[in-house]
Amino acid sequence: MKFKITCSILALYTLIGLGVTILTNFENYISVVICIIFYVFIPALGAFGIWMKNRGLIFISILFFISLSIRNVGNDSIIPHIAPITVSFPFGDFANGEGYLIDYFAIFMAIFLTWLLRGLLASNQNVRRND
Repeated sequence: MKFKITCSILALYTLIGLGVTILTNFENYISVVICIIFYVFIPALGAFGIWMKNRGLIFISILFFISLSIRNVGNDSIIPHIAPITVSFPFGDFANGEGYLIDYFAIFMAIFLTWLLRGLLASNQNVRRND
C-alpha cells in the first residue's frame, strides 16, 4: 500500500509538473528542457521505479528530491526555482534577488523514499539469507 501511495504522489507530481511546464512562459528553451527533465521525466521514472520496486530508479528519485530541498532564487539561475508541489519557506535576503527556499515537501519525500528503499534492501537481504 505504501508503494502505491508513493507511486500516485509521484505520478501526480509528474502531471502537475507537465502542466506547470506547459503553462509557464519561459524566456529561453534551455529552461523548458531543464523543467521537462526535472519536473516531468525524473518524477515519472521515480513513479515507474516505485511501481516496479527498482532500487536504482528509487535512488535517482531520492537524489532528485535532495537536490530540490534547498533552492537558490535569483535572476541568474538557469534552473527555474518553481516546483510542481512545494511547501517552501524563504531563507536569506530576497531584497536583492538573492535567497534560498527550503522545501519541506522535497525533504519529506527524500526521507520517505529512503525509508522505502531501505525496506526493499532489507527484504532482499532476508530472501538471500533464506536461500
